Amino acid sequence: MENPITIFTLPDELIFIVLKYNDIRDAINFSATCRHFHDLVKSNQSFWAYKFKRELPCVFEVADQYGSGIWLNELKTFLLQKQSIYKELLELSPRHYWKVGQFSLKDVVHFFKVSSTNNLGYYYTISILHNIIRTGYKNMVQYDTAKPYTLTEMHYAKCVLSHIIHCYLTVKWIKSQMIQETPPEIVLNFIVQWIDNENFHFFDDVENKLQIWADKVKVYLKNTHQDELTGSTDNEYTPAQIFSAVSTVLFNQNRMTMTTSANLDTLDVVKVLNNKVGNQIAVYAIYQAIASRCGAECELIVFVNHLFLEWRCYDNPRQPTIYKIQILTGELEANHRCPYVSSRFKYSADALLHSLHACFVKSLGPMQNWASANAADLLGFLGGTYTTPSAYDIFYQFFSGDIDLISLNSTLDIKNLSERELAIILSLVHVKIRMNRPLGKFQNKAVKISEAKQHDATVQYAVGMVCSHKDLEYLCIIHGWELSCNAEWRTRLTNDGQTTGFEQPYYNVVANDQTERYVAQENLVPVNRPNRLLHLEDLISKEFSHFDGFCYVMNEEKKKEYPEEGPIIEEHRKRCMTIENY
Repeated sequence: MENPITIFTLPDELIFIVLKYNDIRDAINFSATCRHFHDLVKSNQSFWAYKFKRELPCVFEVADQYGSGIWLNELKTFLLQKQSIYKELLELSPRHYWKVGQFSLKDVVHFFKVSSTNNLGYYYTISILHNIIRTGYKNMVQYDTAKPYTLTEMHYAKCVLSHIIHCYLTVKWIKSQMIQETPPEIVLNFIVQWIDNENFHFFDDVENKLQIWADKVKVYLKNTHQDELTGSTDNEYTPAQIFSAVSTVLFNQNRMTMTTSANLDTLDVVKVLNNKVGNQIAVYAIYQAIASRCGAECELIVFVNHLFLEWRCYDNPRQPTIYKIQILTGELEANHRCPYVSSRFKYSADALLHSLHACFVKSLGPMQNWASANAADLLGFLGGTYTTPSAYDIFYQFFSGDIDLISLNSTLDIKNLSERELAIILSLVHVKIRMNRPLGKFQNKAVKISEAKQHDATVQYAVGMVCSHKDLEYLCIIHGWELSCNAEWRTRLTNDGQTTGFEQPYYNVVANDQTERYVAQENLVPVNRPNRLLHLEDLISKEFSHFDGFCYVMNEEKKKEYPEEGPIIEEHRKRCMTIENY
């Protein structure tokens, strides 16, 4: 009689084909059925590498390069870290909604500790938070959202990201400046990464992109001057030839365009080279970086509202000749500096960073969002005005003490941080800081649950509704109301033209121009077919979870403050549906 066919008689290859199409949890549960399958599944690194890549494609390449190579352990580490981050993130709104004061570094200690457990922990934490934000954006379009992908969780994810990335960049910047002036292309990437926390901007990507363009210039040089060369080394080309070649490749062959606008597209080195348009400072920095990689060293000199590229000829070492490079043509002309400027004035990374910050803020204008909040923190880090205090305004002083960054022999790669690097970054959490993030001014107020607002018949509109002003015609989102005008506002408002005066409901609204306003009920009318007001969502995200197609839905904490809004919203929703049917 033949032996019966059981699962133990199946070839290992067939078992793994089945497991490949099962969930990770199912594969782990299968391995727990007996020792044979436990050893079989656990020891197959190629299988777990496949599962890691399939489930986590965004982090696989980094894990493959810097991980332990034991893929089941890497997968467990990532999933446990993800679970811990999700759990802590969901607790932030209940913990901080009622809190007086701003969200600070001390409020994200848990995330720093989770990020410091292994060399990939920092990168994993940022990737997990990035995924929450991107998934949230995607779900919002379909009005389909659930925790942790609501506006509120996205708000706190951005808070955590800002602190985690800024602390890392602080250490990296100060260490770099202690050794030598940070190159212009790295300064550009630094400010883009500081402001745009929702994406990775790896320094390696900048270096690789610039090298590709430097290779283009070298090819052009070889084709243009091949009859003049006896060999093939870069130093056989003169600086004048290299500058001319860089100008030709950038502006003639690829039609690079310069603009005065400074945003996350025109300051990002990789995007500028891909899109062929960039801020003037960025294009000058790129020019300098490419020329340097081709063998011609020049300096980017930056003043307020003025910059130029300078090359020094050392044919006479005692008295070098200074030339200014005409960036569009590569021609050299004698540089007649201002007599009040020292001839020893050289490139300064700090001056460049200040100029980039000023250009960005000027281009951004009065817009309030996470980019403007991050830019305000950068000003504090640079030692700027204290009208907007920053969490990072004393970090320079902190690192001038007992912490020895110069001896830290590493590049501080965010994808692979050593134990010592992580310990230094974590130490910043305990620095005494000042904090006043602009995005907190609408949301962070002290409210007691016992003070929940009780409706009466006079209140016609509800929190979360989109309305417009009768006379001024601006759109707005209601995020609070009072049964009558409060005493403070009565001294600042007039009731001219109001039929009801101060004894009517007044609403706290965020207007279309991002200003906070206090409006009488008779001056508001509901919008029948409202759309999402995307540019206001950063300002209200601490209080609302999502837009449901008609209004912004309050999160759980906001509902405790305004528990009776539902019936009013549904009444207006039905009225609007009736109007549409006609």
